[in-house]
Amino acid sequence: MMLHEAAFLEEHFKSGMEMEPFVSMLPFDQQASWVQRHGQLELNEQQMELLNSFTRDMKILCLTGPWCGDCALQGAALARIAAGQPDRIQLRFIPRDDSYAELIISSMINAGTRVPVTWIMAEDFEPCARIGDRTLSRYRSMARKALGPASGVLADPPEDPVRAVLDEMLDEVERVQWMLRLSPRLREKHGD
Repeated sequence: MMLHEAAFLEEHFKSGMEMEPFVSMLPFDQQASWVQRHGQLELNEQQMELLNSFTRDMKILCLTGPWCGDCALQGAALARIAAGQPDRIQLRFIPRDDSYAELIISSMINAGTRVPVTWIMAEDFEPCARIGDRTLSRYRSMARKALGPASGVLADPPEDPVRAVLDEMLDEVERVQWMLRLSPRLREKHGD
């Protein structure tokens, strides 16, 4: 199942946590990578301008593994994005553990229980997008390392791989913002 029903996502969103309380409940040795990544990902002026242009409320739910480096990186990027537009974006994290087994099993990627898995939803929890596992820039980097010159990766490596993930997360959030802004259902609801 690629996307879940709104009520299912809302239930899980309400049991989730914002980044700071989520990270503070992690074992101390797992907190460091989350804090480090968050510190590396301040938004620039252009990114803030983009976020300030948002007109639709969004919910973002991230199923994450506290031990996972890609989770810390994407989670920190999403936290920066949400903090950059707190009037429009609400973000919650839930850990990949047995208490969320139904969500985990129903959100497999390539027949595996991957993390992170992130849902971006409308204001009323209607699902708009699900993204998961690594970003494109991370997969390109892994392909270069694992496959060498035979990888077929044509794109140049990013100057800053950490910030490249922030850019990719922001692109996806912006894509959904446009989806919501142009949605006939929401345009009728908001009279715009």
